[in-house]
Formats: sequence, structure tokens, C-alpha cells
Amino acid sequence: MKKIVIIVALDTKGEESGYLKGLISGRGHQPFIVDIGCGGEARLEADITADEIARAAGAEIEKLRRSQERKQATETMVQGAVAKLDALCQSGEVEGMISLGGMSSTVMAASIMGEMPYRIPKLILSSAASLPGVNRFFGPTGITLMHSLIDLSGLNHLLKDQLARAAGAICGMVESVSPDSAGEERPMVAMSTYGYTDNCAHYIHDALGDKYELIHFHAIGMPEVSMEKLIEEGYFSAVIDLVPSSITNEKFDGSRISWPRRLEVAGEKGIPQVVAPGGVDTISRTGYTAKELAPEFKIRKHYFMDALRVTVWLNPEELRDIAGVYADKLNKAVGPTKFLIPKQGWLSIEKEGSEFYYPEGIQAFVDGLKQRLKPEIELIEVDADIEDPVFAQVVVAAFEEVVRLKHNG
Repeated sequence: MKKIVIIVALDTKGEESGYLKGLISGRGHQPFIVDIGCGGEARLEADITADEIARAAGAEIEKLRRSQERKQATETMVQGAVAKLDALCQSGEVEGMISLGGMSSTVMAASIMGEMPYRIPKLILSSAASLPGVNRFFGPTGITLMHSLIDLSGLNHLLKDQLARAAGAICGMVESVSPDSAGEERPMVAMSTYGYTDNCAHYIHDALGDKYELIHFHAIGMPEVSMEKLIEEGYFSAVIDLVPSSITNEKFDGSRISWPRRLEVAGEKGIPQVVAPGGVDTISRTGYTAKELAPEFKIRKHYFMDALRVTVWLNPEELRDIAGVYADKLNKAVGPTKFLIPKQGWLSIEKEGSEFYYPEGIQAFVDGLKQRLKPEIELIEVDADIEDPVFAQVVVAAFEEVVRLKHNG
């Protein structure tokens, strides 16, 4: 039988974990306890002990327990758990993961689960799920967060009910995982997009949907990490990256930030890719009022999407500079790659005649890109805006060419 892994700190959650283990076993699944506790002796026997976890990270559990550096100790246990569980997942022995605990356990479990394959369902039962900032726990590999109104300490009839719901949830998840479609012949293609490029994405989808299964990822940060994690796991045969602008957001303190490897994974794996600069000349600010951003607005073009979301434009000098960052990332590509520039606008509101039309910013980025981009990557300039069907047609043609080059190469 495959295993449902219970990730838990057994120095504090022994009784509770034992009860959860029995519930999962009673539903016909094999529970498998991994102890990540480093505060004291375990209160229940584990399938992978805290000592084994510590040793997998090159440490000794007794030293971690005596350490005053709590952050370092927990990070060591996370490192060891990732190493042990990754091996189990790669061998196909794991069908699901569940964790229970408060904030510390939730942080550790989320960090561990975030490194595990997407295909494995993951559930965290946490008494800290209502705290600010818990959105970071969801991670790039699909974590479900279940809020417990009951403190997960000391069995009582209310906590037993909560644990029964959690057991039912994770067992239902693993039982509901759909098998790979044996008859599906269309290769899967990843595509990043967002509101300012929706029409472009729809044109592309309509043109390619019969031959390819296009999977859209909303370019707001974490979904882009998920996209590239799935690229790493081999889910996609090609990529259409319309909105890589989280790179600009990271450099200029915007809200749409993903991770340091953005726009590198597909290239390093040699997967054919077509890239466009959707939103690359802007950053997003979220959660600020107009009053708070007033000093910046005096020197920058901006557009409020609603009361708390505003798009802010970079100046030409900044765009010339950031172009080098995009070029350096693209230059890592070992597979066929094309970068397409819609000369008349990179957002749906940037069209010629609009107050947001920004040809000088676009040209500054293009000039910077041309200086750094290696010759193997074709730069195609299109006399259209990013929402124009003409641009989408060029994207489709470029995509078919990079796929053909990969196939013939």
C-alpha cells in the first residue's frame, strides 16, 4: 500500500497523532508518521524518527534539542525531512500528506510540503490558520489549509471530531486523484497570463487548443512558481510566457513577486518557449492607498484597478536597466527560445491614443535587451499591441516554430 504521511512534532502531538493515525488506518489507508519535533522526546513511535530526520540533514537530534537557536534547529529538521520524503515520493510510495499543529509546526510542514511533487495531495490542519500572513503556507505545490477552532493539544470530543474531518479530507483527496488520461494525445503547454493580457491568451488558446492542452497560470507570484515547478517535474512540453513581470516587481519592490528562478527553468531544461513582455514595464502595488503613494505618483504614471490595486510605470532608464536582468535569464536557455515585442503596448490599456501609451519606455527596454541577449535567441518586434489579434498570430507562429525546432533538433 502507498502511504499517507503524517508530518508532526511528536514531542508535543503524540496522542493526537496516534488518534489521527487510527482514523486514517480505519479508512483503509496506510498512515506513515514522520517526526519533525526537536524540542524533546517523542510521545509516540514514528516510522521515521526525529533522529533519522536530523541525521539526514547532517545533524544530531540531541544537539538540536539542547540548542538555543530555535530557527536554525527547525530549519535543519525541515532540510532533513525534505531529503527523506523526497526519496519516498520519487519511489512512488506516497499518496498523500497531512500535518497538524500550531504556528511552528505549520511553518515547518508548509516548507516541507512545498518541496514535494504537485501530484501528491497535501493538507495542513492548523490552529493558526486565521493569523495574518498564512497565505504563504499554500506554496507552489498545492497545499490545502484546514482551520481548527480547537487547540490541537489534548484529546477531547471536539478535537476528535476535528481530527476525524481532517482524516476524511486527506483520505478523500487521495481517493479522488484522477489517473493520467491514457487517451489524451495533446501535449500540455504552460501559459502565463493576467487581466491585462486576457484577450491575447484567448486568441492563442483558440488557435492552439485543438493540438495542445494549454494550462493557464495567473501571473500574480505563487502561480508562476507552481508553473515552473511543474515544468521541472516534466508536465509540460512547451511554454508560452506572456507575463514574466514578477522579475520587474521583485527588482522594484512591487507586489507580484514569484521566486529567484523566474524565467530560467524552461530554458535550462531545453523546453521550447516563446516569451512576451506583458507588464514588464510596470509594477503592481497592492494594499496601499492613493495618499500613501502620493509622493511616487508625482513622478510616475499610474492606473488604479480598484481602491487597493494600482499599476505603476517604470521610467526609460529603469527599463533599460531591467532589460539586462531579463536577458541574463533568457541567455541560460539551451532550447529554442523567441522573445516577442509588441511595439504598440504591453498592457491592454497601453494602446496607441491612450494616456498610457508608452513607446519611449518600450524602446528603452528593447535597446537594453538587444545589448545583452545572445544571438541564438530571436527577438521579434511586432507592430501591434499585446491585445491585438495580429500579435497573437505572431505568437502562435513563433510557438509552432520553436516546437518544430525542438522536434527536429
